[in-house]
Amino acid sequence: MLFLLIPCSIAIAILRYRLWDIDVIINRTLVYGSLTVLLVALYVGLILALQALVHAVTGSLSEQPVVIVGSTLVIAALFQPLRRRTQALIDRRFYRRKYNAGKITAAFNSTLRHEVDLDQLREQLLAVVQETMQPAHISLWVRQPSRAEISSSQASKPSPEQVGGQEGIAVHDV
Repeated sequence: MLFLLIPCSIAIAILRYRLWDIDVIINRTLVYGSLTVLLVALYVGLILALQALVHAVTGSLSEQPVVIVGSTLVIAALFQPLRRRTQALIDRRFYRRKYNAGKITAAFNSTLRHEVDLDQLREQLLAVVQETMQPAHISLWVRQPSRAEISSSQASKPSPEQVGGQEGIAVHDV
């Protein structure tokens, strides 16, 4: 009966934390692997630097336990902030937020139908691009219509050819 305890525990862990999804395993491997390397390097560097500092100040190496305890406390205090930053960096680089393009397009289409203010529409467009693509920089250019285009649009409704090509959006990623 006891030999079934380990497989059942593994099965519960897989089901509870959705470990069958390979993306989760890869993400956690990237985060905790790089975090481990970073913290080990920082720990070794702190121990060597503090030992050299203590040796320079006191002239003896008898304060080594204090150096190890101090370095351990610094690493313990830095674990969560470094983990959050590493997670954010990896998520931004490899796992951009998944989105339902149809849903976002339908919501923006509704905004297009009801919004008449160009500034509000521009802000909505930039917000949709930022939310879906999460680029590093976004630029939007709107060309001012010429006098001939203004006078012709007042006389009749502009054709799609006249309207097209007046706007442009540039998305820059790092």
